[in-house]
Amino acid sequence: MKTIISLFTYKIIVYISTILLVFGYSINIAYAESGHFCGDPLPAESQQLESIIPALYNVVSGAAGEPKDWQLMADLFAPTSQIIPVFHDEEGQPQIQALTVDEFTALNKKIFNDINFYETEVSSRVYQVGHMATVLSHYESRDALDAPAYSEGINTFQLLNDGRRWCVIAVTWDSDKGGHAITALND
Repeated sequence: MKTIISLFTYKIIVYISTILLVFGYSINIAYAESGHFCGDPLPAESQQLESIIPALYNVVSGAAGEPKDWQLMADLFAPTSQIIPVFHDEEGQPQIQALTVDEFTALNKKIFNDINFYETEVSSRVYQVGHMATVLSHYESRDALDAPAYSEGINTFQLLNDGRRWCVIAVTWDSDKGGHAITALND
């Protein structure tokens, strides 16, 4: 009987996975095993919605050559999440590049290894409905904490709560480097 139930469960998982793949989704093994799409481990910063965004700004900020907690960043994102920066070509036209957390980490290590980079939140707006939340976060970039900002932008974070914790499923941002002003978030 146990084998029949296991075989039945396996067939259901394969069937559902196939359907999801047809629609462009992938099933996460950690989710299939635990039933929680945010994955493991459970960092303290993931327990409250309000603590995730400051933790992410802290990870990406720092002095040149300073070690960063890239593992914490990976742990705060769902295993199948996407990071989608908006870049601008020579004509100022927007371009995107969807990255995994590992690809984003590698890019950051390459770009910011030899330069200081500090990103701080100026203001934010949180829209939460049930298990989902969108956070609009107005940020400024600096090369020193006490230096004037050389750039600003808006991050938009999409987060979900899997019943145990919050995790980022996607983040997209645009900055004033595209030749357009960034409007402050008003209450």
